Amino acid sequence: MSRVDPADRVEPYIPASTALPEVTLRALILGIVLAIILAASSTYVGLKIARTIAASIPAALISMLLLRRFKNANILENNMVQTIASAGEVVAAGVIYTLPALIILGYWQSFNYIQTAAIAMIGGVLGVLFSVPLRRSMIVKDNLPYPEGLATGEVLKAGENTHKGSTKILFVSSLFSAGLSFLQTGFKIAGEQLQYWTKAGATAFGGSIMLSPVLMAAGYIVGMRGLLSFVIGGLLTWAIAIPVFVSTHGLPEAADIGSALAMIHKQHFRFVGVGVLAVGGIWCVISLMKQIVQAIKVSLAAMKEHRSEFSSTLRTDRDLPFKYVLLGVIALSIPTFILFMTLVKSAELPFNDLMFWVTVVSAALFSLVVGFVAAAIASYIVGIVGTTSLPISGITIAAIIAFASFLLLVLHSHIDFALNADAALKAAAIVIIFAAVICLAAAVGGDNMQDLKAGQIVGATPWKQQLMLAVGAVASALVIPFILQTTFEAYGIGDILPRAGMDPEHALPAPQATLMATLAKGFFIGKLPWHMIGGGAALAVIAISIDEYLKSVKSDYRFPPLLFALGIYLPLGYVTAFFVGGIIHVLVNWGRPAGGKAHETSHGVLCASGIIAGEAILGAILTIPFAYYQTTDLFAVKMPWVAHYEGMIGIILYAALCGFLYKQGKRKD
Repeated sequence: MSRVDPADRVEPYIPASTALPEVTLRALILGIVLAIILAASSTYVGLKIARTIAASIPAALISMLLLRRFKNANILENNMVQTIASAGEVVAAGVIYTLPALIILGYWQSFNYIQTAAIAMIGGVLGVLFSVPLRRSMIVKDNLPYPEGLATGEVLKAGENTHKGSTKILFVSSLFSAGLSFLQTGFKIAGEQLQYWTKAGATAFGGSIMLSPVLMAAGYIVGMRGLLSFVIGGLLTWAIAIPVFVSTHGLPEAADIGSALAMIHKQHFRFVGVGVLAVGGIWCVISLMKQIVQAIKVSLAAMKEHRSEFSSTLRTDRDLPFKYVLLGVIALSIPTFILFMTLVKSAELPFNDLMFWVTVVSAALFSLVVGFVAAAIASYIVGIVGTTSLPISGITIAAIIAFASFLLLVLHSHIDFALNADAALKAAAIVIIFAAVICLAAAVGGDNMQDLKAGQIVGATPWKQQLMLAVGAVASALVIPFILQTTFEAYGIGDILPRAGMDPEHALPAPQATLMATLAKGFFIGKLPWHMIGGGAALAVIAISIDEYLKSVKSDYRFPPLLFALGIYLPLGYVTAFFVGGIIHVLVNWGRPAGGKAHETSHGVLCASGIIAGEAILGAILTIPFAYYQTTDLFAVKMPWVAHYEGMIGIILYAALCGFLYKQGKRKD
């Protein structure tokens, strides 16, 4: 990794010699409020579409819009708001990718507040602390690009010139999206899905599309090049594999053909997706091993420098003192130890005292050591390729495999997990909670480095940012249990519905959490459909080979195995909805000169972000009345004409939203 010449150092927008108010009461309050809102919306989006949307830029725009009304507001204050607020999105991501697995496994019947908050707080604050010694090496000395951090810093600088066009696009697209979503899930007068299925001889086939604004907008942001492997995975599953399966095994009993095919997918082919996702995730980590090793070396070197290097007197180069970072990690090791001691004790696994303490101590130590390594890996990777390309699932899967293998090696002589399903469930729960801490540390650590990069650009004080990052993580951790529980009660998660009479179509699929549950328990109970998972693993090898070939010939297209896996794993309606967004992305850029700037860079992505925000925030708001009244029909318009015209209304409004996104993407001003 090359060093940066002093002449290439980033010159902050606000010089180090200038001291402006950064941590103000209004910035603190606004940042915490936005962190909570973003945690809620990210929870809904992440459980629905298997990814969350980077929150720094929307938070910065909202902050600029609100703080602009105060004459003495400044760019560093705006930066502090987005720093606090972005923690909400990443804490939510780390939690929803892992802890819902405990619900799916049946280990939890609801989200235990104390345990959920403790896990989120431990993992989130560890991620912040681990990022402190990395800043000086990765951001200052090596000047890694950190794309989202750089973009956030430039947005904050541009905001000083007071341009209202971006705010208007964000606001209008959010309203449009929220309105359509409320007509679908609130009033229920607009259809949510368009589908057609039919039998043909001995087989059956058809198609469907979810008329979801957030899925379409997410597909637009990813673009068709990024969606190629995703769409191919969906077509391979629904157009070839499932029809062939039906022709040889027949249709199961169900209300209709579509439900029967969905049952086949759920019971069989989603495990193919699990196999691809597991191998693809591990490959992502292996393929980045060189960067991983370098990240660990840089991290250790940075720690040594913090112990011996004289602290800079420049305001823009002052980190939290390393001794406080070390004390913070030691302090967090205590609740980490207590968390696993309580968990293992309550599990009442059939082993002796020695095995009890081996399990507790190893879980706590693994969490701290692997958590640091994961945060270092994430911080280095996002510094090069950005947060959206961070293989957080791959990192977490690797952690699950490592720790589950260790537990199985230690405990197999004391417990026959194949015969003791209850012990296997409890062991899997321990692994899931371990994975949650790792996932949080990696996600928060990587995102925090993006915020610190933005701070470097605008001229923020690092130690203040680092402290506020911890505040945002703690605030988000304190509310995330309520958000998860209300979301679960309103919609259901995976196959688990909290009460009778709920519509399983509205349940949020939570694919990452389902994968974590499947892998963790499968390691102990050994009752997985290994032939399907093995087939998925073989497909992953093919996908990896294709991706490596495209990489070697320097093709503009790639074939990411993780996206290929999601195409196999998710329902067809999700795949086609993403595909529509990708098509709009292609049409927006149709005919632009080679090497020219994409039209959608300024307006299209901003409009798509607003569309995602609109449905996400509405979905999060609706969880409150839906959960309280225990029904999603609270606002439903129950009139005879609704059933006849809802499909047409949904298609017309969805097409209008697609057209609006296309128009905004084509704007050049």
